[in-house]
Amino acid sequence: MKKNWLAVIMCIVSVLAVLAFAGCATKAEDEKPAASSVLGKDGIPRPDWVISDASTAEVHSAAGYGKMSNLQNSIKRAEAEGRNLLAEWVSLAVDEIITSYTNDAGEGANRQAMDAFEVVGKQRAQAILSGCTRADMWEDAESGVWVLMSIPVANVADQMENAAAEATGAKSDPDYAKNEAAQEANTMMNDAIAKYFGSPSVTD
Repeated sequence: MKKNWLAVIMCIVSVLAVLAFAGCATKAEDEKPAASSVLGKDGIPRPDWVISDASTAEVHSAAGYGKMSNLQNSIKRAEAEGRNLLAEWVSLAVDEIITSYTNDAGEGANRQAMDAFEVVGKQRAQAILSGCTRADMWEDAESGVWVLMSIPVANVADQMENAAAEATGAKSDPDYAKNEAAQEANTMMNDAIAKYFGSPSVTD
């Protein structure tokens, strides 16, 4: 009888030991860093910039996507989308700069200069984007291509200052130096540009 109880006890201890070991193994597995849930071609993990803004104070970036009949066409499509997103950002920058200028100068202050700046600034988008580059690329598992297009913020700020000079006559009016109103408009517009891009020295 004692032998039977001893056998039962030994069996229970063995089962508990197995369960404890399994629990430890599971816990160890849980503590391991999870592998990327999204892998691209050749098992390359998806970069953070595909789903997160990679822009910094010095460089503005946009991720474009393309999936065409071959890799080269997919890259071209993705780059075009990235440039379009950068162009939208430039357009938004112009609108925000005008808003900042209006808040400081008043709604009726040199409306003509503001309207001219809006037109010229947005027209310069294509010239501005000629300086953008492909900073990175990732091909997903379905052969879709993601590219990261980037442009230095200083390039954009420079072009915005050129647009402000053109809008206020600083580049074309021979009597500009005598026109205090135009000079004041140009100064305030440049202040608005510096405020938008975060630093008065961004174009130095």
